[in-house]
Amino acid sequence: MFSLYLTTIVVIVVAVGLQYLAFEPVSEDISRQVLFKENLNDLPVFAHRGGGHDAPENTIAAIREAKKNGADGIEIDLSFTKDNIAVLFHDETMERTTNGIGTLASKTFSEIRELDAASNHIYRDRFKGEKIATLEEGIEECLKLKMKLILDVKEYDSRAVAIVSEMFTKHKELYKQALVASFYPSFIYQLRRVDPKIVTALTFRPKFISLTDITNGKPRFDSLWKNKLAVVGDVVLEWAFHNILWYMTGASAVLIHKDYLSAEYVRMWGARNIQVIAWTPNHRLEKEYLRKVLNITYITDTLL
Repeated sequence: MFSLYLTTIVVIVVAVGLQYLAFEPVSEDISRQVLFKENLNDLPVFAHRGGGHDAPENTIAAIREAKKNGADGIEIDLSFTKDNIAVLFHDETMERTTNGIGTLASKTFSEIRELDAASNHIYRDRFKGEKIATLEEGIEECLKLKMKLILDVKEYDSRAVAIVSEMFTKHKELYKQALVASFYPSFIYQLRRVDPKIVTALTFRPKFISLTDITNGKPRFDSLWKNKLAVVGDVVLEWAFHNILWYMTGASAVLIHKDYLSAEYVRMWGARNIQVIAWTPNHRLEKEYLRKVLNITYITDTLL
C-alpha cells in the first residue's frame, strides 16, 4: 500500500502542470442532490457501516435499522471474496465481526455466506444469523428505502472500478443518490476516467500511511526504516491531498476525520466549492458542534 501511495503521488505531481489531465467536478446541481437533502439546504446524516453500534455493521439489518432510527443515508464498505464477489465488509479478517476465521480474500462467497455477521455484536441475540451482504443487495436495499449512499472503497483495485461502474449503469438512481469515496486518489481518478458522471470524494486522516488507526496509533510496518519512510510519506500525502489531489480527481467532497476539523479548515474547502463530511462522531456534543457550529454533514456509528 505504501508504494502504491507514493507512486500515485509522484504521478499526479508530475501531471499537475498538464491541466488537461484533471477532471472537472460533476455539475453542482447533481452533486448537491447527492450531498444534501431534498430541499438542497438541509444536511443529511449518514450511518457509518449502517450504524455499527446499533446493528451488525455492513449488513442489510443495519441499513434497515438506520432507516428506522432516522438516518438519511448509509456509508458502506466494498470488499471482494476469493471468487471475486463484491460484498459489504470492512476488515481484512473475519474475526472481529463474524464467527469466521481467516482473511476475507481467502474465502469464497459461499463460505462467508454461512457465517453469522452478528455473532460478536452487542445485540447478537436480536440479529442472530444475519448474513454478509453483497454490494448489490446493499445498494438495492438503500434504493428501496430511498436512502442516500456513500460507498467507501478501502483499497485500489481494478475490480472495484469495474463493479462500481457496473452498479451505476444498472441502477441509474445512484447518480443522484450515491457518493463514491476512497483514501486512494488513484481509484477515484480511474473511476472518473471510466464514468465522469459519478459524484466522488477523497477520504483523509492524519498519519494514514504510517499508522493503521488514528485512535490506537499502531505502526503499519514492523521495519524501523519503513516506518520512518512512512512518516515522510504522510507529510507528502497531506500536502498533496490539500493542494493537488482534490483538483486532479475533480472531487465534489472530502471525508475528513472529526479530530482534524476546525472552522477555518471547513471555510478553506468551502472556498473551493468542496463539501466537508466528518467521520465518525458518536457523542451528542460532537454531533451538535459539527452540525450547529461547523454546519457540515457527518457519518456516525450510532443514531441513538
